[in-house]
Amino acid sequence: MQKSSGITPTEKHLARLCERAFLRLWSYPNLYRDQGGGKELCDVLIVFGHDAIVFSDKSCAYPDTGEQVRDWARWFKRSISASAQQVYGAERWIRRHPDRIFLDTGCKHPLPLSLPPSDELRVHRVVVARGAGERCSTFFGGDSGSLMVRSDLVGTSHINPPAGPFGLFRIGQLDPDRGYVHVLDDENLDILLSELDTIADFVAYLSRKEALLCSEKVVLATGEEDLLAYYLTHTNAKDEHDFVVPPDVNIVQFDHLYREMRDDERYIAKKSADEVSYLIDQLIDHVSGNVIDRTLIDGNELPFHDQENALRVLASEDRLSRRHLARTLVDLWTTTSARGPARSRCVVTNEKSGTGYCFLVSPIPEDRDYCEYRHSRSVLLAACSKVMKLKFPALQHVVGYATEPLDGEQRSQDLAYLDATSWTETDAQEARRLQARTELLDSPTITHFRDQEYPT
Repeated sequence: MQKSSGITPTEKHLARLCERAFLRLWSYPNLYRDQGGGKELCDVLIVFGHDAIVFSDKSCAYPDTGEQVRDWARWFKRSISASAQQVYGAERWIRRHPDRIFLDTGCKHPLPLSLPPSDELRVHRVVVARGAGERCSTFFGGDSGSLMVRSDLVGTSHINPPAGPFGLFRIGQLDPDRGYVHVLDDENLDILLSELDTIADFVAYLSRKEALLCSEKVVLATGEEDLLAYYLTHTNAKDEHDFVVPPDVNIVQFDHLYREMRDDERYIAKKSADEVSYLIDQLIDHVSGNVIDRTLIDGNELPFHDQENALRVLASEDRLSRRHLARTLVDLWTTTSARGPARSRCVVTNEKSGTGYCFLVSPIPEDRDYCEYRHSRSVLLAACSKVMKLKFPALQHVVGYATEPLDGEQRSQDLAYLDATSWTETDAQEARRLQARTELLDSPTITHFRDQEYPT
């Protein structure tokens, strides 16, 4: 699989940010459609289950004619309007021709991921508009170059602002009839893709922000990052990040919240606590690389769809859940001796997800060949996954991970996936036989984490 890494410097930067946040198996820069030859579809497409994020990146020099309204209108049309048209066109093609999207301009190598039917696809439209930061900062008399948010600006009112020059550098709804477009700039692009660096976190933010800005409330913000700061520090009744606004409030304003959040000790503690979670990102990306390069020790014969589906279950966890998983894995990894018995842990990060994780750390017996050991370990991991489903019937997906103890001389890893959505009595009987023969999970307990996202 030969993917583009971007063409222009700004496209390459966007591609790196997306691959870091959403990981390489689901991030595809510079895709093409076979329409009159290979024509570019969009600058980056993220495909993850039923979600697709379409990015269009434009870097345009800001005009300087001395007429503020005219300069803004020209830049807006060349940068934001043009990008929005590309995003709308890409969405239309993705919905109509999901099987005619290619990695190369010759349209010989199709996108390896399958897109769901149009009525099941959730498209998130993102425009990255660069070039106005310096003029924007000067206009507002500060050091931030972020475009302001004003939800009651619609369509052509962006280039004919009702307040004349005082309405410049503000973004609302570009075309409500064709769907909401998120407009980022060179000031806040990096902020969003570093604070929301999992697909689950990013999509949740886009969806809830869109719901707020498309509501009847007038929303004002000094920048996208200030909307983000409020979202990250507030939760709804379900303990999910959200824009918690009283129903009787008609105008909502978010002013300069991001810097305040960045200086808060709880935010600093969160970032420190999250460091271990990137072990899960590394694990996913390492296995993804072997899937893409077809260098798995076992499993290369499986269809790409099956391999991607297994990794997608793990990659669907948000940052806080990955913190929980990584802590469990590290604890098991560091407390299992290379000369002791194999040990396992069962974890459920979110009861609603129906997903369980079985971690196995298995020492290498001195009298066993390493290849034989790897085979027996993978068999044991598959058995653990089945027995975990048997013991906890509500689980719909079980992901298994196995490796050697930390103080072992060699390092390898096995990843197993059990799709239990069609679990039968025959499967249950096999799991009972495995459990009786191996005494796996004889008296199991599942760890339910209740960790604070922002430690005190």
